[in-house]
Amino acid sequence: MLRAKEPKRGGGGKSSKGGRNKKTVGMYDHSGLRDLTKKRYLNDIFQWCADQCDSWMVLIVDKKSMRALSSSLGMYDIMEKRITLVEDIERIRAPFTDQGAIYLLAPTEDSVDRLIADWDTSKTNKKPLYGDSVFLFFLGKISDKCIEKIKACRPLVKRVKCLTEANIDYLAKELRGFHFDMRKSFHDIYLRKGRNKIEGRMAEKLISICSTLNEYPHIRYANSSPAATVLAKSLDLKLNQFLQNPDFWFHGDAQHNDRERATLIILDRKDDCLTPLMHDFHYQSMVNDVLHVKEDMITLVNNSVEDYEEFEDDDEEDDHENKKPKGQGGAVSKNAKDILLNENDSVWCELRGKHIAEVITTLSERCQEMVASDTSGLAGRSGGGGSSMTLTQMASALKALPEYQQVMEKLSHHMQIAHQCMDKLNTLGLMELSEIEQTLATGKTEEGTTPQTPELMGLVIQKLNTLGDSKARFRLLMLTIVSQNGVKEDFKQALWEASEVTKEQEKVLDVMANVLDIPLVNRSEDKKGIKKLFGNKKKSTAESDSEYANTRYVPPLKYILEDLVNHSLSITDYPATRNLPESHASGSSGVQKRTAGSARPKNTAASR
Repeated sequence: MLRAKEPKRGGGGKSSKGGRNKKTVGMYDHSGLRDLTKKRYLNDIFQWCADQCDSWMVLIVDKKSMRALSSSLGMYDIMEKRITLVEDIERIRAPFTDQGAIYLLAPTEDSVDRLIADWDTSKTNKKPLYGDSVFLFFLGKISDKCIEKIKACRPLVKRVKCLTEANIDYLAKELRGFHFDMRKSFHDIYLRKGRNKIEGRMAEKLISICSTLNEYPHIRYANSSPAATVLAKSLDLKLNQFLQNPDFWFHGDAQHNDRERATLIILDRKDDCLTPLMHDFHYQSMVNDVLHVKEDMITLVNNSVEDYEEFEDDDEEDDHENKKPKGQGGAVSKNAKDILLNENDSVWCELRGKHIAEVITTLSERCQEMVASDTSGLAGRSGGGGSSMTLTQMASALKALPEYQQVMEKLSHHMQIAHQCMDKLNTLGLMELSEIEQTLATGKTEEGTTPQTPELMGLVIQKLNTLGDSKARFRLLMLTIVSQNGVKEDFKQALWEASEVTKEQEKVLDVMANVLDIPLVNRSEDKKGIKKLFGNKKKSTAESDSEYANTRYVPPLKYILEDLVNHSLSITDYPATRNLPESHASGSSGVQKRTAGSARPKNTAASR
């Protein structure tokens, strides 16, 4: 076709030989997704191109591929592969005719048109921008129409050394986490009128994940969801077509049977609209909920860790949220600094899944331990048994150490972020609000009692009247509606009035009712109090995972995954696209769906 040579590991696609080398890929087996993705970029694209091209090279990207690339790599990683420059294909660029060109693009018509414009000199009478070695990589599957456009550009075709669908069409944001960068997909999935291709695009992106992980998973899906059903069947079809690539292998095949095939389960947000509305006090959730974070970046005022009061963890109840940095009573005149909260921040990776109370305790202890150990180390290095250094001299010398400055700066950043979270918790009254949320979600108070509906609705209305922010009121109203499976007619008017529902918010409520199938009014005659989301809940070990009263709610996803791992997930509620192994198919078809949450009395954050 268009290629002279190809990488050994492209993951399949138009380049029929673009699979992965069976002999070398085994080294990646036990890495996280982000590490695997990074190695695919570095080895399968950039190193392979460097081996084929004698000159230095320019990397040309579009907006989508740049976001995907930067989620896994830094500029230093790229430059090591003889890439001198990274260029945006949408901008006017200077020519580098003595260098090769690597195009890493999203498989869209717009990007292909811009690629062709770089080489179609018939209209501009200009020379090509780059040298005679051109490598074309697309994040995902490219259409036949785009292929024909490329073939029609003869100046480009004669320089192309490879055309490969790289199958890396996702953002590897965390070690084992990813997303598809499809921020506007809600409309396509839930509000479309007539059929569109959203499930097909999502299936192609899932194949990228499977290709990177070397997985041919069993596919299960929520039977109650039309969207999940269509996506599961589309993925099953495309994945089996992808298996025709002779170079692709997967865990669980005849040659790689060290572990069994994975299971992919496709769920629908409609089945759990409650969890996103809850206030969660784990570090990562709280930072993204109450602070201003954009693209993993948060802006902080530069304060050193010494500016903060220590958070003591004793038997008395301390008001952590009332602690303030020394000298921060008014405006702070120090420079602001942008901090990236991503995989390159080891402190963030360690603490993001912990409760905010544990984060503060850990940060405080870490700072004290580092100062103590480094100070004693300096004393030892000063010579002899009796040190001639005073404590002041020792502290000054310690602060001059580069490693001390780097670590303490990182700890200082997170101490400041944690402080801001606790300050928001106090000023927004989130502790009291979260207790109402937990009672709504679990049907139990912190003491384990079941409140009557009038009592609970009275608490909600009272809280709504105290909330000054329109979004906060609407969030609590939505949470009340979802958790109760619609509010009783007797309380609807009072709740709406206390929430001061706007016209725009009315439209959101209409979507909840007509698209997400969440009734706004519960007209049932059920006298048992609070309506559970998923019927009666079986006992689960997940109930004992948290010791904090404001985190006693357990999302239904945890129970679903628990049953999946134990091979007891209902085949009726979560069928598979193909026959499952006997050990996987043991889930009883009569198992009732379980509710989210538990209501065991636990410690509050304030007592920590």
